Amino acid sequence: MHPVRELLDARELLRNLTIRELKVRYKRSALGFLWTLLNPLLMMAVFTAVFSTFFKGMLSWFPIYFLTGYLPFAFFQASATVATGSIVGNGNLIRKVYFPRSVLPLSVVLAQLVHLLLGLGVLVVAETIIYIGWDRSFDWWWYLPLLVVAIALLTIFTAGLAMLLAAANTFLRDIQEFTTVAFLMWFYATPVIYPLDQLPGWVQTLIKLNPMTHFVEFFRDSLYSTSLPTWSTLMAGVGSALGMFVLGWLTFSRLSRDFAKEV
Repeated sequence: MHPVRELLDARELLRNLTIRELKVRYKRSALGFLWTLLNPLLMMAVFTAVFSTFFKGMLSWFPIYFLTGYLPFAFFQASATVATGSIVGNGNLIRKVYFPRSVLPLSVVLAQLVHLLLGLGVLVVAETIIYIGWDRSFDWWWYLPLLVVAIALLTIFTAGLAMLLAAANTFLRDIQEFTTVAFLMWFYATPVIYPLDQLPGWVQTLIKLNPMTHFVEFFRDSLYSTSLPTWSTLMAGVGSALGMFVLGWLTFSRLSRDFAKEV
């Protein structure tokens, strides 16, 4: 429990590092935080133009379908990718001052969480307007508790992977280079741009082994289909989140003793 107490005592440092991450990302940027909204919208436009015709008749509104999967995956990918280099990138600070090293990858995750919440807020507003135009109700507030649970579980899962990759990259720098290809493959192995139920049975079985599949389905249940998740989706999300966080936390705690020597 000692690392947990240390992290709680360092919550002010964690807050400051999170704010620093937010400021550094958009330093000298003319649009600043608007890129948080523009990036997913531009991606939506590209994928809608390319893939919407393939799923015509299967999906009622492809842009909304895409964003409900892309926003959580983008949060996950950006958090894990940036956090991978968080220990190595702060080598000077680690060698000079003692503090709980876990605040470095966790601050990255929290900063990306802010972007996710902003994106989801815009999505909810846009979806409400679209459904009003269709003379249909979009009672997303009934599913707000479900959305909160989905965000919490994905954040826990992402934090665990971020700590795991940050610790491993400190000793094997090739991991940071490999993440670009790995997350591209992970993206297409997650049903972000295609409906899972349209795939052959054996392919669905393989895709369901991917934990991000269940998190994406979780978000879609509350923001696209407005339905309760299946019991298997809920259990898979909880199990993946807790399992990854425990693995990441234990690995990070064990390896953090030698960070100062390695960076």
